[in-house]
Amino acid sequence: MHKRGLSSRPDFGFTLVELLVVIAIIGVLIALLLPAVQAAREAARRMSCSNHLKQTGLALHNYHDVHQAFPVGARHAQRNAIGTTTGMSWWVGILPYLEQSSLYDKLDQVSPNCGMAGVNTNNGSAASGITMDMMLCPSSPLDETIKVGQFDLTRPSYVGIAGATDGTGDSMSGAMFPESRTSPCCLGGPILTGRISAGGLLIPNRNVRLRDVTDGTSNVMVVSEISDYGHDSSGNKLDIDKGRPNGWLAGTAADGAPSSYHSVANPPPSWNITTIRYPVGTRAVRQGASTWLAGVYVNNGANHPLVSAHPGGVLALYADGSVSFLSETMELLTLKQLATRDDGQVVARP
Repeated sequence: MHKRGLSSRPDFGFTLVELLVVIAIIGVLIALLLPAVQAAREAARRMSCSNHLKQTGLALHNYHDVHQAFPVGARHAQRNAIGTTTGMSWWVGILPYLEQSSLYDKLDQVSPNCGMAGVNTNNGSAASGITMDMMLCPSSPLDETIKVGQFDLTRPSYVGIAGATDGTGDSMSGAMFPESRTSPCCLGGPILTGRISAGGLLIPNRNVRLRDVTDGTSNVMVVSEISDYGHDSSGNKLDIDKGRPNGWLAGTAADGAPSSYHSVANPPPSWNITTIRYPVGTRAVRQGASTWLAGVYVNNGANHPLVSAHPGGVLALYADGSVSFLSETMELLTLKQLATRDDGQVVARP
């Protein structure tokens, strides 16, 4: 008789070492694939962001076709006992061309402070809760809405370009620029550390026409991004977008255009437009980019820098309706030239 021995069938289980090796391999593969997946997602978001800017450009051109000029970047409203009051931004003018005719028709555009949603409750109520997709960049980490009084308004990722500063008082390379259409701005503390310009396309209290763009429509930007946070000297995140705190409806209470921006002392801010003073990607808050009042961040400066969550730069819309990427390595002088419609220096587009 043969003795029954141990089974010769193979053992299909895994040893602990083998399991650990497999888990390690899977972890390495995930680590290799994750950046590629994230990059692919960001590429899709950036394309969507670019498309939103192109739609905004088309709306601006449709507005120009009807009115023979671009909309006023930030306009004042009727006077009250104190003076001119806050009117509306350029966003309001192009609403009919962004498939928002119904909202446009509901807005009161003539009363004092019609651009202040927290004061003009008719306009606040009309705009509240409406998601304006074309104002939003999908890459932005900012909240899509802000609270203005009792109303929830879309928080725009994009800002109109009013022009560039002349560089007075600035020490950074490329800051000096031949621009005479500037004024001190804005009310707040510290007082008047900003400079607001009328050398661009979306300016305070005046329309600009395509024929005024003597540098060529493909060489002058009209809208770009402020769609990410800035930070203070301690590294704390700050909201530096130009819609806060009054939302996309708000224009300005100033009564003129630079270099005659306001007829009395303490000129008020212009929301939803910015004047180029700092390089792309400048996140550290500087002079004129924000203000503080009694220790509270007011965010009403004239010179908020262009920033985004896109790696390495921001997207910009040009007067011809095209979009390109502005790198954080771009020279400040070149950026100022792109922000100015008629400086006579046609630069190579990025």
